[in-house]
Amino acid sequence: MVDDSEVNRRRFLRATGAVAATVGVAGCSQGSDGETETETQTPDDSGGPSSTEFSRPSSYPYSPGETDVQSARSVMEEAGFGPDNRYELSWTQYTSPTWKEIANTVRARLESAYIDMSISEADFGALLETTEKGSHEAFTLGWIADYPAPQNFLQLVDPENTVYDADGYTPNGARLFWSEDANTDTPIREYIASQFNRIQDNPGLNESAVQTRNDAVGNIEAGLWESAALLPIYHSVSEQFWYDRVSYNPPSGMGGSRSKENVSVDGIMGKDRLSGTSATFSALDPIASGNTASGGKIMNMFDAPMNYPNGDTEVEPLLISDYEVSDDLTEYEFTLQEGIQFHGDYGEVTADDVVYSIRRLVESNNSTNTYFPNSVLNIERETDADGNVIPDSTGVEATGEYSFRITLQQPFSYTLEVLAYSAFSVIPEGIIGDIEGYDGEMSQTEFSTTNPIGTGPFTFVEWNSGNGGSFTVDRFDEYHGQQAAIEGIDSAIITDTTASYNYFLNENADVAGIPTAKYDPEKVSIESTDGSQEFGTYGPLENDKTVNMARTPTINTFYVGFHMEKVPKAVRQAMAYVTNREQFVDDVFKGRGVPAYHLTPPQVYPGGTSAYNSHWQG
Repeated sequence: MVDDSEVNRRRFLRATGAVAATVGVAGCSQGSDGETETETQTPDDSGGPSSTEFSRPSSYPYSPGETDVQSARSVMEEAGFGPDNRYELSWTQYTSPTWKEIANTVRARLESAYIDMSISEADFGALLETTEKGSHEAFTLGWIADYPAPQNFLQLVDPENTVYDADGYTPNGARLFWSEDANTDTPIREYIASQFNRIQDNPGLNESAVQTRNDAVGNIEAGLWESAALLPIYHSVSEQFWYDRVSYNPPSGMGGSRSKENVSVDGIMGKDRLSGTSATFSALDPIASGNTASGGKIMNMFDAPMNYPNGDTEVEPLLISDYEVSDDLTEYEFTLQEGIQFHGDYGEVTADDVVYSIRRLVESNNSTNTYFPNSVLNIERETDADGNVIPDSTGVEATGEYSFRITLQQPFSYTLEVLAYSAFSVIPEGIIGDIEGYDGEMSQTEFSTTNPIGTGPFTFVEWNSGNGGSFTVDRFDEYHGQQAAIEGIDSAIITDTTASYNYFLNENADVAGIPTAKYDPEKVSIESTDGSQEFGTYGPLENDKTVNMARTPTINTFYVGFHMEKVPKAVRQAMAYVTNREQFVDDVFKGRGVPAYHLTPPQVYPGGTSAYNSHWQG
């Protein structure tokens, strides 16, 4: 069995690497800026769309590297706007000095294009709530990879996955509300949807399937340019800073929210506990977590079947000891490690706990992450006439005390990678009674706020929510994996980035980031590299200390999106014309990233960075 599973594991790693290793995107012609071609697709064996036609740009069409106010004004005039018919646009953003600077710059430029833009700010939780309700027009958000593949980013713009007020469906995409009532041509909406289906419907490892997926990536990106539904702004690098007293292993390309502190922190001189800061978050239930801050907490307290060790991009088993995959990539038989203990008095992890946890993710009304099991993995399940999952129909079953099977409705190439997502974390069977067959020992609210129980390297102690609050966990001494070198973690919840930085300056935090407003590129000294990571020092700080630093290219994209039912296409295009990414990266973000012309980051774009650049440059 071990030999067979190792073969299967290599097959999956090849599938993961195939996307990044295949150069070129077919169907995207070469041409100068603004040149277009008509794209017509007919049904084919690779799952292409049926007779969808639109004028597709052959390169990024909105004056890249320029601040083109004249074109912004022209596109608005063509749409009937002018001095006596101005458009009032509402911009909602995460509380951030850098994004505020970008917003003010964009607002000043749009004034000459007959657009009056108001700016509002919110913490992350409030921003998510506002945009999920559709109470917005333009908004800023970012996406950090859940698994390293284009599909994980392009699902953000799959039209069905952007409509948050639809019945019988829980989306996980950008808050675009790209419905049939959107302010865009129907063909482009249908085209994006059909191209995303080509990715989903061709999960195989053969050359044809890989090429079909790669083609669809470039087609979706070009369609996104045409629609101007979402404007990628930049791909950031992650920079971590820490004092000499900390023995620290910075997380790799999947980022800090995919790492665990038992691995990243080897010890602290003169201290037993790690001190840090945190943004606000709203839930500690794995099936209901929704941002990076909560994701990091859940990673420390819970374990999913698979794991990205210290944020590395290659997935490894965590709770499981072995697995087998069917030839058609639809059935996965897993064997759990024996002896893994839950926190508290909840005993040993068995297959029944895994089945219950995945059922909750799919069937519970408290689950806000159903997109991953239902639309990404497409786990086998039955639904009623309204699209709701019928209780206990989820395709996960215990096949023994320590073995379980997951069955998919169709093949998927990144199943193991998705099973590293924290939403798949395992909790004790029946602890919450929010699915049929269980009364529960506690309410979901109690579990999610005051008593989360998992198997992770740290156990919950206390959470005082909101700005000025705190979050505390202790080491779990019975952890099945690498024991934490620290006794616990104490995090101060601080929403203001300057206040968070001052907390670090006062040495109240051991490891931190430095907000861009306080960052000085001249203080960086890179001394060594390890793969794509760079290591060195930064300083002196205002407290006269020089700290260690690491710079890691992470797989992410930060963007401006639009409510498609509200914001006219001309307004979206006008903003695209005045968005000078190079200027923003250099002057606002101080070089801590690269301009983004695709939603798909260069690390996972088919063919890598060179193909990424060739595609948008034409």
